Amino acid sequence: MLRREWILIMLLIPGLLSALIIGARRYAVESGNRNVELVLDYSEIQNLSVASGTSIPELLTKFKSAGVTGIAVTEDLLQDLASTGQVAFEERFLNGGPVTIIDSADSQLSTRAYRSLVTRLPENMVFQAVDERSGVPTMPYKFAVKAAPGTLNLIGLGLSPDTVWLVKQAGLEVIARLQNNPTVTKKAVDADIADLKRDDVRRVIFSGDEILGFRGLVSYAADQLRSNGLIYGSIEMGKQKGDARMSEELKSELIRVHSISLAEMATMSPMTAVERFARAVKERNIRLCYVHLPETAGEAPVLDGVDFVNRIKGQVETAGYRMGTAQPFRVISRPKPLLVLMALAVAAGAVLLLGSLVTLSPKVKYGLLALAFVGLAGLALIGGMGLKLTALTSALIFPTLGVVALIGPLLKSEGIEEKPAKRSVLLFLGMSAFTLCGALLIVGLLSDRPFMVKVDQFAGIKAAHLLPIVGVIFMMAAGLPIFGKPIAQVWEDVKEDLRRVVSNPLFVWHAIAVVIGLGIVGFALLRTGNDPGVGVSGIELKFRSLLDHVMGVRPRTKEFMIGHPAMILGIALLLTRRRAWGLSLIALGVLGQVSLLNTFCHIHTPLQVTAFRAFNGLVLGLIFGMVAWMIFGKPKHNN
Repeated sequence: MLRREWILIMLLIPGLLSALIIGARRYAVESGNRNVELVLDYSEIQNLSVASGTSIPELLTKFKSAGVTGIAVTEDLLQDLASTGQVAFEERFLNGGPVTIIDSADSQLSTRAYRSLVTRLPENMVFQAVDERSGVPTMPYKFAVKAAPGTLNLIGLGLSPDTVWLVKQAGLEVIARLQNNPTVTKKAVDADIADLKRDDVRRVIFSGDEILGFRGLVSYAADQLRSNGLIYGSIEMGKQKGDARMSEELKSELIRVHSISLAEMATMSPMTAVERFARAVKERNIRLCYVHLPETAGEAPVLDGVDFVNRIKGQVETAGYRMGTAQPFRVISRPKPLLVLMALAVAAGAVLLLGSLVTLSPKVKYGLLALAFVGLAGLALIGGMGLKLTALTSALIFPTLGVVALIGPLLKSEGIEEKPAKRSVLLFLGMSAFTLCGALLIVGLLSDRPFMVKVDQFAGIKAAHLLPIVGVIFMMAAGLPIFGKPIAQVWEDVKEDLRRVVSNPLFVWHAIAVVIGLGIVGFALLRTGNDPGVGVSGIELKFRSLLDHVMGVRPRTKEFMIGHPAMILGIALLLTRRRAWGLSLIALGVLGQVSLLNTFCHIHTPLQVTAFRAFNGLVLGLIFGMVAWMIFGKPKHNN
């Protein structure tokens, strides 16, 4: 059938070339962005200094030599200064409202707190306190604020100047950690930005569970960050409120941050944490590793901490990256004519799929092509959700097309193949080539900065897994493909075949096979998507780590252990007329094809890593498939 559809096949080529051009541009952008920052928390440096008796400047020097590029400094909060006795609160009532008297024995700290609150709170909220006896102003040691202490507790005062000076003296970057608070105003945002510019701080990672300006001022805060040349660090899986809005407002001009929480670090071996940071950089475009030390106490906490950082640096550099100041990804140029050509390729694929099932007259065929092209090109040009729908269409069509076009003709064949293993491998590689065509089109459609930093992502991942499997099973049950008959007659034949399937007696082994197949597919679906419903066991994590070490890039388990071997064995069994098992395994094997395509839907994974993952999965899948044929499929010859 495919040989007769050379026009449709030729229409695939311009779209595939367009996708290849955009894929090459994405690879160039990824290859040119290799700087990774290693950042420690200043509070942990303080704790380590006390536990080890080592001065903070000496610790900073040691960690810089080990590979640390920056120190995260959290802004001072009034409640923190009060808890350490540096300031004291006294609540009074004035004119029917609460007033807080803030007192400090440190005139510099009191002056700093006064100026910080004046620049962050509305006018006339902060005023000088007056001694009740003498009537003399008590500044710089004491001042008053028209608010209750509970309201003031969470208001930030900016970064400690002494801490900023210490970090910069060590030759390290300061990463600011600013706190949002319920009373934040545009004036407060402006003050925060002005303080950072004064201190020459260029990186911001917000602390707590909210982004600065959440809720109503996120857009304003993003605009101030961008216009002042500050770079926002978005914490992967941090789930900070306002992060998505902030990332969108910044047009994804940000760096991705990975961190392991203190609670996780307490139950994780240092080597596991090292591998996790390295994998985050290599596989998910992380450009800032926010590192919590494994311990700040013990026999040799400084040596242990330096060794931990050194190991992270070593693994990151082994992966082809270097320690340095990270930068956001550049925008990738995707001209509209290239998007239109890719939409044409998806439309041609859709018509090829339909033509692989039934006979289409030239008029119907090219009419459908025109309709599909207009619709998909319109979606692609709209951008946003339109592009994602076009990509989803590609994900649904091409894995199904490979199976239907190459396996469909075998369903009507009565002969027995003399070399089933060889032909099954060739057919498997052929359908994988169709799947990779769809994957390449998705790469071209979605290779944009928001997808590369996971501000946006492929939509419909579970549908892209399930529907091709359902479609192939329907084709088998409906007796498709059916050629040479009008559509009305095809419909009648399909209904008859479906009735025959439903009326067939159900044997025990049928039920067992269905339950096992549904269980495998269901488990795979639960493990698929941006928020999988099933976690990964400790044993599987170790197995994944082993594959990473052996193969460089870990292939997907559901491809090389389930989908690809099942497809190869199923085709070989079908070629030797063992239809029941053959068709069952082919249906299960579609899982490998949809997973192969899904690998390329993770645009936040570098393209080189994705390509190696797919290749490794195909190679291992071929090996496992041939082993399965030798054990379960190859006919036994009796002597």
